[in-house]
Amino acid sequence: MKDEPDKKFLNRYFQSIYDKLEADALLFNRKLPHEGLKGSENEQALADVLRNFLPTRYGVEVNALVIDRNGAVSRQCDIVIYDDVQFPKYFRKVFPIEIVFAVIEVKTELSKQQVDAAKTNESALRSLSYQPLLTNYWTTQTKKQKLAHAPPVHCIFGYRSSTQDFGTFINWFKELPTQNHSDDIFSYNSPFNHFIACSLDKGLIFCRGDGHIPHWLTVGDETRKERYFQATGDGHEFDVDPAKALLMFLETLWTMLEQSPRHPGFDIRSYMDDDLGSFIPFNWDGKIEY
Repeated sequence: MKDEPDKKFLNRYFQSIYDKLEADALLFNRKLPHEGLKGSENEQALADVLRNFLPTRYGVEVNALVIDRNGAVSRQCDIVIYDDVQFPKYFRKVFPIEIVFAVIEVKTELSKQQVDAAKTNESALRSLSYQPLLTNYWTTQTKKQKLAHAPPVHCIFGYRSSTQDFGTFINWFKELPTQNHSDDIFSYNSPFNHFIACSLDKGLIFCRGDGHIPHWLTVGDETRKERYFQATGDGHEFDVDPAKALLMFLETLWTMLEQSPRHPGFDIRSYMDDDLGSFIPFNWDGKIEY
């Protein structure tokens, strides 16, 4: 008799990924007494999952800063996902916002206070000038071809949350930005703010850019009941599958990254001041060209 196809293969695959993430989190949270060390190790565990999941064009850096060409700086970001293909390798720990695809805040346990703090960090990130400074050529091409440039996706990821009620969890994220500022060059394009919030014991909330914000409680089946979390919502009790929450977070993040274009006209020289960016041309006779 022929073996039946394994329709649950991907389920088990992502369960194994979650098991590894969960094992790291449990080890770090139980064995490391210092809160800073717990947070740092949990950030690294999620970063490792992202590096193994995302296509290689997406670089992943832990504990980094995002800057803009005006000298503004974000607060420290737990994880930065950046373009690792189009730009030089000397960007480490400090990234021009034009090459940043996403920023992720990682929390061991999400609470209302933690979410408010993360949203404050998000405001600092949103205040950066994210659209590239364009040459005359690229200004013309941008208008002609309607080239777009999206702001970074902002994510909040929690290993746990401090509430059992999904309605309470949703209320923590009620005030989210839906649009960012734009200038005349990109006036045809609405630069929506993509946002994802995930807690492994709850599920997913995300703003996909059209004003609609879905809220998904990731309910499990009967196969891994011993690993599920209990949650309540709308007067009902649910078993929450953390592996499904992790899968939905990764898949949603990947989709949003793929839908967040980066402008080809970005030039790192827009970050250089007149002294660093200036030069004196000479001709073949060794004379200065005026």
